[in-house]
Amino acid sequence: MSVNKENKYTSNDEETNLKSKDSDATYQNSSISIDNIPSFNKILIADDGKDESNKLINYAISLSRYSGGDLLILRILEGMDNMEDVSVEGSNDENLDVKKMNREVKGEVIDEMETKINRCKEAGCKSKISYKFRVGNAIDEIVSEVEEGNYDLILLRSSHLDSWMKSLFSDARKIMSNINIPALIVQ
Repeated sequence: MSVNKENKYTSNDEETNLKSKDSDATYQNSSISIDNIPSFNKILIADDGKDESNKLINYAISLSRYSGGDLLILRILEGMDNMEDVSVEGSNDENLDVKKMNREVKGEVIDEMETKINRCKEAGCKSKISYKFRVGNAIDEIVSEVEEGNYDLILLRSSHLDSWMKSLFSDARKIMSNINIPALIVQ
C-alpha cells in the first residue's frame, strides 16, 4: 500500500491501474463532473411502425426538451430487397407547414410519419424532427445509420424478454454490440 499525492491510501494494484489509465490515450474520464455530462444534440429513434414504438418517441421528446437535441425517426422497410440502396428523407421546419413539406415519395407510410411528427409537436417537442426510411435488414440498416449519422444517443424498443435465450438473440442486443454510442432500450 502507498500514499498518493492526495494523501489517500491505494493498494499497489490500484496504483498500477491508475498509472496505466493515465497513460492510455483511449481512456475516458468517467468521474462525475460538469465536463463529463453528455449532451444529446442528435437523437436517433428506431421506429418499427408499431404502436409500442410511440413509447420511444415519448422518451425522445422528454430528452429533447431537456437537451434541446434534434430527433430523427428511422423506419426500416423490410421485405423490399429488390429496392436496394433506397432511402427517403423528410424533416420539419418550425416555419414550414407539414402540408408544404417537400416529399419525394407519397403513400400511407409517409402520411403516417407526418402524422407522428404532428403528434410530437402537439406533445410539446420544440426541436427539429426529421424522419428517414431505409430499405433492408433492420439490424444492418440501423447500425449503418448510426455509423453515418453522428448521433449522440439511440432509442431502441425491446419486447419483454422472458428468457435468457431470447435476450441473447434479441435485435436490440445485436444492434448494441455493433454500435459505439449510448443506447436507451425501452420495453
